[in-house]
Amino acid sequence: MFSKSQAQFKKDTVNHELTIIEDTGKVRHMRFGEKGSPFYAIYITTFPSHLTVTGGMGAYTFQRLSDMFEFFRGKGIKPDYWGEKLESEPRGSEYGKEWSAEAFKSAVTDYLQNNLDALEDLDEKEAQAQAKLICEIQSEITDITHKEEADEWSQHFKYNDFTFDGFYEYDQTEFTHSYLWVCHAIVEVIRQYDVLNERSAA
Repeated sequence: MFSKSQAQFKKDTVNHELTIIEDTGKVRHMRFGEKGSPFYAIYITTFPSHLTVTGGMGAYTFQRLSDMFEFFRGKGIKPDYWGEKLESEPRGSEYGKEWSAEAFKSAVTDYLQNNLDALEDLDEKEAQAQAKLICEIQSEITDITHKEEADEWSQHFKYNDFTFDGFYEYDQTEFTHSYLWVCHAIVEVIRQYDVLNERSAA
């Protein structure tokens, strides 16, 4: 599901190395980045019940288990679940998501599917009227690129008796690139940290 974001993360971090700055039980501080380069470098800090990521992808703080590495340890990322544990994140982001034009248009499609009659239940005249409605909507939303525009449009759109009443309940957000990147980074850092610990214990 998140293969595209994972591929981009791997491309961005192909020369990254994990540097452990401090490691005293549940208190850890480490850098994940290319030596001598600030590009895509991040710092991960943990203390009881908290994990904070800072650096080029913004600042995110998660709160859950006493040992946060234990919380994130495992296969793959879980952006929805992890997003619920965010205590702080970049401005404009909520649960790792933000409004997007693509998500808005997808929500419009979902709303139409849920609020228009099936074509097989319509006579020819009704079907033509519905087709005109859909064309009108598609034409109007094509150039909407900001949340304020979308809110204004959905609140005031009216075509005959059709409105977007209750449209605010439809999700018009998607995970941000930086949040997904950070999720992949946390998993990779913990993986490399565990490998280093296994080697030192051998």
